Amino acid sequence: MKLHNPFHRHTLTKFIQLHTDLCEACWNCLDVCPKPVLGKLEIGHHRHIHIDNAESCNGCKKCVRACPHNAIEYVYKPKHQAQAQTS
Repeated sequence: MKLHNPFHRHTLTKFIQLHTDLCEACWNCLDVCPKPVLGKLEIGHHRHIHIDNAESCNGCKKCVRACPHNAIEYVYKPKHQAQAQTS
């Protein structure tokens, strides 16, 4: 049985990385995401976006474009591009 820590920060999918320290909790990214990828973390004054379902992310970049605080970075590199950088 796999246990899940509900307070663990989920900040990475295959396509995006969240920088929660830059997140201002405007929720623009959550509004534009077409999949159930993102979720809100709200504990008192501690508020930011987090990854709820990384496997659902399709790399559409809508959340990246919607974030006015640059808290979401597109990090996906195709295999051929990643291999060329390591050579």
